[in-house]
Amino acid sequence: MQFMPPLRLLLGITLLVTGGRLFWLFLGCLGFVFTFYFAELTIQSQPHSVVLRMALLAGALGAMAAVFLQKYAVLARGFFAGGYLLIEMLKALRLRTVHHHWLIFVVGGLARAILMSVVFGWTLIILFSLMGPNLILETFHFGPQLSELFFICLVILGIVIQSRLIRIKSPL
Repeated sequence: MQFMPPLRLLLGITLLVTGGRLFWLFLGCLGFVFTFYFAELTIQSQPHSVVLRMALLAGALGAMAAVFLQKYAVLARGFFAGGYLLIEMLKALRLRTVHHHWLIFVVGGLARAILMSVVFGWTLIILFSLMGPNLILETFHFGPQLSELFFICLVILGIVIQSRLIRIKSPL
């Protein structure tokens, strides 16, 4: 879909610099991206409009859950982001995960959810600083080495911005 690269770029930049102040936005964005990604993988026979509607609904539900069910949304956000990040990192390392997507997702999700409950503030900073660059770099087509360099630079930039500008209070 043609609108996805600019949308991913915008979401990536927003996640990179907003920190915990807009965690409801983060959960909504994550619900959208996660659903869009997995729907494209699993229901390839459906038109893109169905996938898009599913992703928009998941994003809206994620944002509402973050507002109304804040404590549980934090753990859910950690779970979904952790699963997504582990799969993306394994793809970046060119490891085949075709048959084990859900198992890898659950392992990454559980690890991130536990981390979220233990060190919430820094976990948010790190989570936003990893998700933002990942979405940003999905919109560009650099070579593997240049992508890795940009990813590392953007992660460091995100951590610096968020640790200096945003005071995060744990909703747990």
